[in-house]
Amino acid sequence: MIQALRSATIFSLSAEPPRAVRHQPDAQAAFDAAFLVGDSGRFPCSLQRLSSAGATLQIELECTEAAPLHLEMTSGQTIPGKIDWFADGEIGFLFDEPIDIISTLARTLANLPAERRSMPRVEIHQLVAIRCGNKVEHARTRNISYGGVGIDTKLALAIGDPVHLTFDALRPLNGVVRWAQDGQAGIAFNAELGWQTLMPWLRHAQRAQAANAPAAPAPTPHSPEREGMIPDKHAIRLDAPASIREGVRWWNARVRGLTAHLVELETRAVFAPGAQLWVSLPEIGGAPANVIEARHNRILCEFRLPLRPRELSLVSGNQKPG
Repeated sequence: MIQALRSATIFSLSAEPPRAVRHQPDAQAAFDAAFLVGDSGRFPCSLQRLSSAGATLQIELECTEAAPLHLEMTSGQTIPGKIDWFADGEIGFLFDEPIDIISTLARTLANLPAERRSMPRVEIHQLVAIRCGNKVEHARTRNISYGGVGIDTKLALAIGDPVHLTFDALRPLNGVVRWAQDGQAGIAFNAELGWQTLMPWLRHAQRAQAANAPAAPAPTPHSPEREGMIPDKHAIRLDAPASIREGVRWWNARVRGLTAHLVELETRAVFAPGAQLWVSLPEIGGAPANVIEARHNRILCEFRLPLRPRELSLVSGNQKPG
């Protein structure tokens, strides 16, 4: 039997409990092997999905033990827990304590022989800007690996379309659409992401996700957020995709307000007043700007050179109906 070249196991950055997996790996991929160990025996299983909270296991034996168990991985890592549910040959195994999923992934990869040391799919839900031709919109990632990314998108993409991607805290990447169906698409990067780039970025994304506070209540009609941060009643109110660069890192944002001198942006990135940015706006390209105010997840920036009337007109023409 030929050993699979790739891992079909999904490593998830979410902290959600184990859930059923509806995934059919390709002929060259197979789930990582593992064992479920308890007082009554050591049961071989396949590791379908792993999050910090638990694992979804494929197992032939109907194992419903209530006694303490632990998951034994081929890397030598053992994780204590209990069975949360059992259905159709799958087990939801809930860990006693959350695990560090990035460290577990690194340990798993280090244990593989060199010919099989390929990054499995990492489930991550993050904003990404996608440009295809003259159209640009924000999409949501589903998973990422060395060679590509799966996304949810409203853009009408076709197989073979060249695209340009901007991830938070990562350099922009070029790619090509490999498949597209029902609002989802798979994109292959033109140049694979190296281990030295992808692993630190995943660690950063994991920390950012853990640090995110619960969403604030929706602003009231007379709140400052609703009125905007630009003290000009003639400011153009927008909801358009944009990108921000600070140093070598890029971030996604939404344009919420605009004048010739000021731009209000909504972003997950944290910038202090005085930060010097490069703001890339739809249709007109980029311009240098300084942060003059930061409030919650919004920043107010002043352009170093004011926008011309034609540039303002092009950006406002991208506004979507509310």
